[in-house]
Amino acid sequence: MKKIFIIFLMMTFVCFLQRTYAQQYNSAKYKDIEFEYDNENVYVRVYLNLQDYYVELGDSLTLTPLISANANALELPYLVLIGQGKQGFHLFNRSLANATSYRFLRISNQNNELYQATVPYESWMNNSRLDMKIDLSQIGGLPLYSYAEALRNNINPKGARKENPIVSANSEFRVNSPSRTENSFSVPADFSRESATFDLRLSGKKSFVVANQEEVNKIRALIDWAMTNENISLIGVYITSYTSVDGIYMDNDELTKGQSLAFKRTLQAGNNYPDALFFTEWKGEDWPGLTELVKQSNMPYQQEVLNIINNTGIFTGRELKLMQLAQGNPYRYMRDNLFPQQWRIECRVVYKRN
Repeated sequence: MKKIFIIFLMMTFVCFLQRTYAQQYNSAKYKDIEFEYDNENVYVRVYLNLQDYYVELGDSLTLTPLISANANALELPYLVLIGQGKQGFHLFNRSLANATSYRFLRISNQNNELYQATVPYESWMNNSRLDMKIDLSQIGGLPLYSYAEALRNNINPKGARKENPIVSANSEFRVNSPSRTENSFSVPADFSRESATFDLRLSGKKSFVVANQEEVNKIRALIDWAMTNENISLIGVYITSYTSVDGIYMDNDELTKGQSLAFKRTLQAGNNYPDALFFTEWKGEDWPGLTELVKQSNMPYQQEVLNIINNTGIFTGRELKLMQLAQGNPYRYMRDNLFPQQWRIECRVVYKRN
């Protein structure tokens, strides 16, 4: 009897860990984020990738966009995902005109939900940011966890020309490799601003050492030039880290966080660079980047790989399906040829001519 009781406790504990992992690291995936304003309104538009959500039966996940600046904050209409177990979830969307509840099955072809909200513009919003507050609760009561993550660091004037990386006139700061994935660090449109973007490769997946050191020297030289030139104002140094999709999701997220912060320290080492000029972000597993690499390659089963990536959620077996495809040959090809290209840091230096 005692042995059976111990086994029961062990099984209960394992199930608890699996449930916690499935929920806590089922973080929202967003794309095509718009955060704009004019003289009358602020406009928010976000596509939510529904295939990456799974909410346990009896739980609810609330997504609340927030506009914030200093002591001011405004909550936008929220989304509530009510868990229905393996059958999917109900999605209650307050941003819809009829505010009705409807259901998405996990086997549905519906991959994305468009969230839109418009609120009256106030002067404090001119320097605001857009965050997403995420709350997981048991239906009818106990909160399980709550946190917020940044969607946009700055608001853009509506209809303004979006800033493209502008290479400095000095050839010393030319950039060799453009970014393949969207950089979520948004800077308000200002035609007097210029930027240079550097693609830095890491020597290994778990490495904190940049392989192309000459690019690091170029970044330092550009920062020094901007800080010592009286005709130039340095706006910021934006650092984003990415990694390959193999491994545990939460470990990859923590890995890229550490790599991003480590690269910031590398740039600051031995230099009197103000900490406020540096902005760090980490993307974890770079699935959009892998998709582009697959498209550009001549790998076997290319279309089958793309179909799995596009139609299977990260937390519903995407990587496992890739491993099982054609006895694992396509996955081994990606591991040997494509994954190393994803171990990288993107650094963008933004400055302004006075």
